[in-house]
Parts: sequence; structure tokens; C-alpha cells
Amino acid sequence: MKYTSKKMPESVVELEAVLSHQEFLDFYQPVFNHALEHVELNGFRPGKAPKDLAEKAVDKEKVFHEAASEAVRNTLKKIMHENDWQFIDQPNIEISETNPQADIGLKFKATLSVFPEVKLGNYQKIAKKNLKDEKEVSVDDEEIKKSIDYVLNSRAKLTRVNREAKKGDVADIHFSGFIEGPVRSSPPIGSSGPRLRAGATSNGMDSGINGHDQFILGEGKFIPGFEDNIIGHKEKDKFDFSVNFPEDYWKEDLKNKKVDFKVEVHGVFERQLPELNDEFVKGIGKFENVESFRKNVREGLLREKKSKEKERIRLKILEEVIKDSEIELPKIMVERTLNNMVEEYKHYSQKLNKIKQEDDAGLKKRLEERAKNSVSTNLVLYQISKEQNLEPASEEVEKGVNDFLNHSRLSSQPADKIDPGHLYDYIYGELKNKKVFEYLESLK
Repeated sequence: MKYTSKKMPESVVELEAVLSHQEFLDFYQPVFNHALEHVELNGFRPGKAPKDLAEKAVDKEKVFHEAASEAVRNTLKKIMHENDWQFIDQPNIEISETNPQADIGLKFKATLSVFPEVKLGNYQKIAKKNLKDEKEVSVDDEEIKKSIDYVLNSRAKLTRVNREAKKGDVADIHFSGFIEGPVRSSPPIGSSGPRLRAGATSNGMDSGINGHDQFILGEGKFIPGFEDNIIGHKEKDKFDFSVNFPEDYWKEDLKNKKVDFKVEVHGVFERQLPELNDEFVKGIGKFENVESFRKNVREGLLREKKSKEKERIRLKILEEVIKDSEIELPKIMVERTLNNMVEEYKHYSQKLNKIKQEDDAGLKKRLEERAKNSVSTNLVLYQISKEQNLEPASEEVEKGVNDFLNHSRLSSQPADKIDPGHLYDYIYGELKNKKVFEYLESLK
């Protein structure tokens, strides 16, 4: 077997291989013999027909293709092993020549997407430098108070009242929104058309459900000015008002737009917060008293802050290592990551029921850099784990898989819908990345 290879951009390899007549015959003959044994001719049992008749009945074209497929597969396996290449996609194969007279049993060309070579920068030095910048975190009394207030608000008793709504009340409304100008004739943005939720904030989050919203007046979670127009109205009131969308609104075509709203108040509710006492905290968890509850809140906030700070440092290390490394991004890896991002975004977008879905081309253009960064990150983590021999033990992976499945059952996620192979690979990858970060953090 002889071959030549040529390295192309984006981790693509083009190669041309030639098998001699005898080398190809070693693949062809077993396939031919197998076909011969299973020839069926009238008057003869399978494999018992005269050899000359059986040979004529064999589908030689089919035999050739099967033998060629096996020969190509075997040859590529040897070439990949010899060059320490790894496939990241199915190769594109083109059989170009067979010529027994020229001792060419099989000649083929292959285009391969292979795992790229990653030349890491000085990741140890980068890790040590950034780890020194890790900040000490703390929790103050105001943060604890805010968290406790959130818990109290979430368990407030609501009483329907027949009066005008005021700040602090819960309003239950139905609304429809209409965009001014040329598009005003379009379906109302609300229950009968594409939804525009009053609960959509400048960061793109929203809280509307089927044209209805329940919210606390005065919290400022809605677009500026919306809640102010609800205050002063009571149950069964129907009224109109207009609100200008902010300059930093998530939807480009709604920035600074005036939107007319039609609103009907379905109910006004007065909130009565529970008293923060020992009885209350015992009812929401395994707390002996208010003090143990405060301690738990503080510890939870501290854990969260520490986790965020650790994540900040990890991202900073990765960012600098990527910049300091030589990475040739395989096109196929970027495309797969980008396609997954697009599908996730579309799924999320549908959940939020945004006015207008972006087309795939627009999404890909906007998400391309994120996809490239994601691939670069994974390649850097992989290369570090390879250099430092950081592999999770099989018992760790099995435990991770079982923990995931148990969590799925507890969360009512259908565990039987999860692909076992994909799950194993996912847990394996997560644990390996964890070991990489633990190694980098040990350099402090």
C-alpha cells in the first residue's frame, strides 16, 4: 500500500492511496467466496451448484463494491494510526482507478476532517497569574435582607380588594399591544397575534402567559411606564395608554418605538407578608429558628458568590490560554456547534414567544464567533487533559451517569428518552474538564 497526503486548511487532509492487485485481492477473494457459497440456482441447494455456473451467477459488481469498501476502511484505519490522526467526520471517498495490468488493484482519493493539532501556550504560567487575582467574597446584611424579603414575598397572602390598585399590590390584567405607524394594521400583539409581552424587560426576559400577567406593582420588572399606568385602576376597568420602549430594548425594531396598549383589569390583590418568626421558618425548611434560617441564607449566598468568582477566574484563564495558543479550527466542528446553538436559540425563542423569529442565516452570522470560541475552549481543555493525563476513572463516570438519571427521575424528565451512549460521553467530558480546572487551580 502506497499513499500521499496533503494538509489543507481547517484541519482537512486530502490523500491518495494505491493498493496493488494482490493487496486488493486479499479483500476481494473472501467477499467473492462468500457470495459463491450463497448462490441459489434452480435444481441446486445453496453452495452445491457447479462452480462454473455459480461463478457466472455471482453479482461481481456488488462483490467489487463490498470488497472496495472493506479495503478502503482497512487502509484508512492503518493510515490514521500511522499518522496519529483522529476522524471527526465521515470521510469523502472517491474510487478513481483499478488496473490489474498496471498492478493497481484499487486506487482511491479521500478527503478527511481530522482532529486538529493544538499548540498550547504557557497555560501553567497563565493560570498562576490569574489565580492570584481571585477576590475574597463576603455577604453583607443588606444582601441577606433582600434574599429573606424575596422568600417572604413569594409566600405572601393575597386578598382580592375592590379598590384602586396601588404600589405593592398584585395586579391581574389582560392586555393587547399595537405598534404605531405602518405596521399598526397587523394583528394585535397579544392574544390574537404574535405576542408582545408587557413583562419583557430591557434584558429580554418576560413574564406574560396567554395574554395575561400577574405582577407586583412598583417592582419595575416591566418596560418603564407600564406599571405606572395600571396604578389607580380597579377590577373590571378597561383603558388604553401608550408606552415608549427603551433604547436598550432587546428587540432592535422596537427600540424607541411607541406602543399602544389596551388593558382590562381582572383583579387587584392586597399582599399580606408573613411574619418572620420561628414558626414561619420551620414551615419552609428544617430550621430551628430565625437565626439558623439567616445563617443558611448567608451560607447559600456565600457559596453562590464563591462559585461565580471561581467561574470568572476560570473563564479568564481559558480566554488567555486560547489567545496564547495556536489552534486551527476544524470547519466541521464549528458548523456542528453553530447548528446546535441555532437550534437551542430557536427553541428558547419559541418559549419566549418573541414577535419575529430570526432566520437561520441571521442567527448563524450573529452566533458564529460564540461557536468558534466554544470549539476553541473545548480543544484547549482536551489538549491540557491529554498533556497532563487527566482522565476520570470509569467508576466516577458510572456514578455521574447514575446521579444524572436519578435526578432526571426526580425532576420528571423521561430518563428512558436519554441516549445512554451520548449521556456517558457527556458525563465523561464534564468530569474530564473538571479535572483540568482542578489541576490548573492547584497551581496557585
